[in-house]
Amino acid sequence: MCMFTVIFTNSCCDRFDGEPLALRNNSDNRIYYWYDAWDSFHLDDFIPYYHYPDTVLQIQIPQSLNKYISIGQNNSVIVSESDPNWQMIFSKLPTGKLSVYFFPILPETQEQWDSIRENRVYTRKDVTLEKLKENHYTISYP
Repeated sequence: MCMFTVIFTNSCCDRFDGEPLALRNNSDNRIYYWYDAWDSFHLDDFIPYYHYPDTVLQIQIPQSLNKYISIGQNNSVIVSESDPNWQMIFSKLPTGKLSVYFFPILPETQEQWDSIRENRVYTRKDVTLEKLKENHYTISYP
């Protein structure tokens, strides 16, 4: 009787230093989030549009807002690809900071978005690459 053993090795090296971005909800309520990089983190031509040096959100409700952009109470989620080029991403951010917006409700209409924006019913976290590394690529709410 012959026995053949085949060993497959999946050798995958990260192209870039770092980890994927995780968001952590330390509250007792479900929260919703948005940041300007949804499908762009892996692109070399990443252009940030809504990273402002102030606390103003864009006027139109983002098309990427949906029920899947929430974090359960005392939970966390991975929100970026597995091997983002953090150096490139942060080099293109106007203030050198990544902005993440947290909302207590999911704004489903332009009117809800306007109310959140105008009344500033959100929490904004801005992190530098150094701070992101210090926090093990996790941004926490609150």
